[in-house]
Amino acid sequence: MIYTILKYLFFIIGVLAGFTASYDMLVQAYPDFGILGFTGWFVMTAMFFPLAPLYPGVVSGNWIFLIVCYSSFAIGVILGNQVKKSHN
Repeated sequence: MIYTILKYLFFIIGVLAGFTASYDMLVQAYPDFGILGFTGWFVMTAMFFPLAPLYPGVVSGNWIFLIVCYSSFAIGVILGNQVKKSHN
């Protein structure tokens, strides 16, 4: 039970890190975006959020989004495997 909760917690942290990095890109590209720009950003980020943390790392040297996103997903997968092992 605790592994399942932790697994989803780490996946949520990874998704939030990807969306935060993507929002940073949106603010840099379109500082005065409207509802249409926000909707387009949200749809594109929902499809490609694991790639979004690469942009701040490559462009400005801010690798923290990439580290948090990918390590959270890795820990979430490890915990998911522990859930499968504990059910057998």
